[in-house]
Amino acid sequence: MKRALISLALLAALGMTAGTVSASNKPKPPSPVKAQIDDAVIDQARGADQSVDYASLRKFGPWDDRNYDLTASDLALLPANDRYVYNVPAFFKVLKRKEYAAEGRPLLDELYPREIDKEFATRFGGLLQNGVLNRFGLGIYSHPDPQNPPKPLRWATDPMPNAPVEGEGPIFGNNETGIEYNPVNPNIVIAGSNGPGGQTMSYSSDGGVTWSSAGVLPNTCCDPASDWSSDGTVAYTASLGSGFGTGYRTVVYRSTNNGQTWGPAVRVSNASSDKEYIHVDRSPTSPYKDNLYASWHEGNVQMFARSTDRGLTFSTPLAFSSDERGIGSDLTTDASGRVYYAWPSTTSGSSEIWVKTSTDGGATFGPAVMAYDLRGRFDFAIPAMESRRAFIYVSADVDQSGGPHNGRVYLAFTDEAPNSPGNGSGSASATHGWIQVVYSDDQGATWQVAATPHATADQATVDRFHPWLDVDASGAVHLGFYDTRHSVNRTGVDFYYVVSADGGATWIEETRVSAATSVNITNGQEWGDYNGLSVSSANRVAMTWTDNRVVGASPVQASYAGRVTNIMGGPTFTLSATGATTFDVCAGQPLPAVTLNAAAFSGFTSPVALTFPGLNASVFPTATASPNPVTPTAGSGTPVTVNLTTSASAATGTYPVVIEGSAGGPPPITRQVSLNVKVAQGLPAAASLTAPADNAVDQATSPVLTWAAVPGAANYLVQVATDAAFSNIVASATVTTPSYTVSPALNTTTTYYWRVRASNTCGDGTFSSTFRFTTGMIICFNGNVAIPDNNATGGSADLAVAATGTLTDLNVSVKITHTYPGDLDLILVHQASSTSLTLGSRLGASSCGTDNVDVTFDDAAADPLACAATPPGISGLRRPANPLTAFNGLSLASGWRLQAIDRAGQDTGSITQFCLQPALAPVSSDEIFKDGFEE
Repeated sequence: MKRALISLALLAALGMTAGTVSASNKPKPPSPVKAQIDDAVIDQARGADQSVDYASLRKFGPWDDRNYDLTASDLALLPANDRYVYNVPAFFKVLKRKEYAAEGRPLLDELYPREIDKEFATRFGGLLQNGVLNRFGLGIYSHPDPQNPPKPLRWATDPMPNAPVEGEGPIFGNNETGIEYNPVNPNIVIAGSNGPGGQTMSYSSDGGVTWSSAGVLPNTCCDPASDWSSDGTVAYTASLGSGFGTGYRTVVYRSTNNGQTWGPAVRVSNASSDKEYIHVDRSPTSPYKDNLYASWHEGNVQMFARSTDRGLTFSTPLAFSSDERGIGSDLTTDASGRVYYAWPSTTSGSSEIWVKTSTDGGATFGPAVMAYDLRGRFDFAIPAMESRRAFIYVSADVDQSGGPHNGRVYLAFTDEAPNSPGNGSGSASATHGWIQVVYSDDQGATWQVAATPHATADQATVDRFHPWLDVDASGAVHLGFYDTRHSVNRTGVDFYYVVSADGGATWIEETRVSAATSVNITNGQEWGDYNGLSVSSANRVAMTWTDNRVVGASPVQASYAGRVTNIMGGPTFTLSATGATTFDVCAGQPLPAVTLNAAAFSGFTSPVALTFPGLNASVFPTATASPNPVTPTAGSGTPVTVNLTTSASAATGTYPVVIEGSAGGPPPITRQVSLNVKVAQGLPAAASLTAPADNAVDQATSPVLTWAAVPGAANYLVQVATDAAFSNIVASATVTTPSYTVSPALNTTTTYYWRVRASNTCGDGTFSSTFRFTTGMIICFNGNVAIPDNNATGGSADLAVAATGTLTDLNVSVKITHTYPGDLDLILVHQASSTSLTLGSRLGASSCGTDNVDVTFDDAAADPLACAATPPGISGLRRPANPLTAFNGLSLASGWRLQAIDRAGQDTGSITQFCLQPALAPVSSDEIFKDGFEE
């Protein structure tokens, strides 16, 4: 493959003078776009409403036979200026507007999610014309045809061998690619792309020179966004995922092996979502370091959520409902942990760039501030993107260099150029695109316009669009974007790169990175919506883009990556751990030797002094690094061995250890590696058991056993047996938290014994005292009862109970397979007394789209019904909507019915199990002898 690593020539770019933001006169809204005609034959007689001219529905999108179900009242939901969307028929537009309205985020204008075409293909396969389903895109994978199967996919747990790429060239995936360097090891880099079958992940271990595929993330669509934890041990990527109800949801994945494989999806949003992005606060001075932030929109309402546990869970989303709506947000943070949330609004005739700021780690946000008054709105047609249209989105970053522009917040975005009609209303030939950068030096309160980051004298003949921005550790601002200067009539693109070393006052290195000009592919995607750019700590800038260059005789769409040298960075080094960074040790014992690696980049040759700043000498009496100083070397680097001892009198606790390398200056280049050492002072004490209480009765067959946490314990051994001597152990597990759910399930009406032993690196403690409990009766319905869709009668599972006794307490467990639990009401009926109780209405709230139900209702449960981010959506031990005490005093012997009612359309399922877990009143002596059996 041709090497195309561009040597950088110091060419000053032509730019406009920086100045304050000013308002502009807004052009008129666009008129409807003329529809593309397809070959379907439309039979008016098949229409459900003969007052509708079904042939005219082509003005909304390509024909689909499912349009025949539309009525005049359905079409009234579409605005008069509704825009034709490639591969999206009228019936799906109506459906999405109904869904957004039901979720409380109605679409208020003619603009649709950027990925609505992919959602349509995922849910419906493709266009149904003349009775034939023409599958395309994600529809090929979501609706497989046995006679014409798609190519086999590698999923994200199946690593692939290296596919070498030199200079610039294709990586895995098709379009809309993001890229992020590991902040600790610049040789590690990850990338995500829209691909066949979903979001495709790639990884590199040599700084992006060669790439390997991590496969496709299952049940995903598109819009990859990636980032890293501050220590480089956890990689994150976000996508739009399916399988959580109608529409897409924002989901986040984690990788702990540098992007080679990815864990399960963690759902972030609860309703139809689009254009998500994520950002990690990696500032060492931030009180919110390693918070993971996510942004997206629902019905064009800007949304936000945060994770404080490295992406394992996310907060309840914030909706910025009172702010202007828009699509295309980004997030960034500064050294103090402020969160900046930026987006372009889509208000007709008055579109702007807006920024909201949080000073408490994303818990709350202040009012929105206008950063720029846009000439364009949402998107606009140009010859290179006449069908998908150039998209107006925001790319944000903050200078944390400590230099002259420290704390400056930057935003980059596409807009219509001054010689363009504006507001997205012009024809492709009359419309022109340029890139603007704005900045704030007062934490987002006011904004200034930077110099235009490219030439402006050629605006009549060249379009620039879809930028991505990154600020490096020295404060240099790097920008990549599409440029049409090498194409005929502005129809093709190349990828260009510029950099500013003076805070955006001037820009240099307007450099062509792509080795060949891409031609326009009128496939509805063209060049997608955005690109990626990331600067490594080793003075390399990598950027990714959608490439449609001609290969052989035809253009081929692929995701490309290119690399340039960061001429602003200079020689540098990195310091990283090559093994574990978290340790458990018994007080008085040394840590295992820690190996660090000191690697040189861009000709760095200076010695690096290693120190242990802030080391707790009472815990770690000795700490050495060898060699010290160390001279980093290129390639695999120079190994450093770190040895630490611990004091025999060190108290139990977790202690941080920082190893810092420093060279040169002033100011010096510094790099740090952080260790976490958990010290145990002797064997752990015996645990104190808490629940179930000793001699508890009527317990579940899978009870949750809990005990008080033992200081210094690393893990706990839990044992359950049928005898007090524990000679017949039926369940046993080693856990790290003071809780254990017994598995496999125990027998009913049986007495069991349980105990716990804490352990740590010093050894095993003593067993706790022994508790015993007795399981209760469990009576179950098992089967498959269909739940009719949107039907007030619902489906009913009936259970006849012959066992006698008077109820004093009742728990009920329910298992249901259903794709949208938020549609369901559950009602339990004691048929002998006609007592009816609603267990839950619209389970988990009407927005709960996480599949399936596996829940136990218990009046004593700590938590009410709530929707989980991952299936089953309704799960665990939950309080019912109404107390089950309504059944107390009734006879267990009765017919019992569980009724499940679906309150909305499109999602269906079945009751597969429900179980009664009764507690009964003791039998009195009168009952024992009432039949005359006396002594």
